[in-house]
Amino acid sequence: MVASKLVAVLSTCTLALAAALTGGCTASDGPSEPKADDCSTEGQNRFLFDLMKDAYLWYDRVPDVDHRAYPSPEALLEDLVDTSRDRWSYIAPTSEYEAYFEEGQTLGLGVRWSFDLEGNLRLALVHPASPAGAAGLRRGDRVLAINKIDVEQVSDDLWAEVAGPDEEGVDVSLTIERAGAEVFTVAVRKAVYPMTTVLNPRILKAGAATVGYLVLTTFIEPTTKELDGAFAMFRDSEIDELVLDLRYNGGGRLAVERHLASLIHRPAESGALLDVMAHNDRHVDWDKRALFEDLDPPALPLSRLVVITTGATASASETLINSLRAYMDVQIVGSTTHGKPVGMHGWTYCDKSLHPISFRVLNAKDEGDFYEGFAPDCAAHETLDAELGDTGETCLAEALHLLEHGACSTPAEPGEAGERRSAPPREIPWDGFRREVGAL
Repeated sequence: MVASKLVAVLSTCTLALAAALTGGCTASDGPSEPKADDCSTEGQNRFLFDLMKDAYLWYDRVPDVDHRAYPSPEALLEDLVDTSRDRWSYIAPTSEYEAYFEEGQTLGLGVRWSFDLEGNLRLALVHPASPAGAAGLRRGDRVLAINKIDVEQVSDDLWAEVAGPDEEGVDVSLTIERAGAEVFTVAVRKAVYPMTTVLNPRILKAGAATVGYLVLTTFIEPTTKELDGAFAMFRDSEIDELVLDLRYNGGGRLAVERHLASLIHRPAESGALLDVMAHNDRHVDWDKRALFEDLDPPALPLSRLVVITTGATASASETLINSLRAYMDVQIVGSTTHGKPVGMHGWTYCDKSLHPISFRVLNAKDEGDFYEGFAPDCAAHETLDAELGDTGETCLAEALHLLEHGACSTPAEPGEAGERRSAPPREIPWDGFRREVGAL
């Protein structure tokens, strides 16, 4: 039996991700559906084609192709998206999508890796309860080889192949170089593991100020409870400032992002506008105005927010920055964000979740369209051999310096603040749902 369900999504991969629309879109608001029992390839392709022609943000740029000629909806989607604007639309198995965003579980090794400025592949994040965490892998470990293939020999189009299929029980051999230890090889088996999205919440000092700090990796359902716990600690400690580390946050559910915005700031006027979801001209009736939540206990009494970002900071994370900037001073430390000012609704059809870009997100001042990302006020490249939350880690050290002294440690050159920062030599081109999760 086919299920066709509409949910709201904003993420990058990382975007991504779903906030159920209330009082807005329903399944009947979408395009007409094929017969409820038509899960043939042609039936799925027809549903996707009709969807793109109707609900896609740039529906007028969808080409007229013969959807019957494609071997899968995934192959069809590649030819339907507007590649000049859209880097994000994707299709995922519904079971994987719901396990991640509803239950906070995903399948893999539990590592996020990144190239450093010297071109070395390093583990940037190891999820605590993951197979990689159980194997003793750490942030900063250098990966020399994957399944006995030297990293230097892996081209951009071979990453998924080298890492093996996303299936439980698949072993991945990693050859690791760690400071102060001999090179070693460890076999890590892919498995389903629970995500912890709020990491290393702690209380720090910046001069005389008491500073709250946390790392947030994504916006999914379990995140709300984790955030409430961290902010309770911040209230008990009576923090003066907040550093929000979003360097690896590729987005997620807008409802969760809005909850975080309401934890951080409470406008003086009740019922203040937080953001606006704006759809194409066929579906202006889907547009939605979201307000700050009226929380008890109320938001922290903060006058400014410092956010740590990288090129992996995307979508709902950027929406948080954009929305709060309409009400308070938001300072950015790190490097320029990804640049995703748009989001997806999700249509579940047969066993797949279809996520075409379907709306823009604007703040209370009608500002959006930040396709070039947000440039940092204080530029800093992260130190991958220092733990997140270590006050000696480059980005956090810069954030604390900004809070204490009101200025960057190294002033930007004229015109530099508005320019995109240089990125590490290589980026791993994960696509679709894997990009959303942000970890292998």
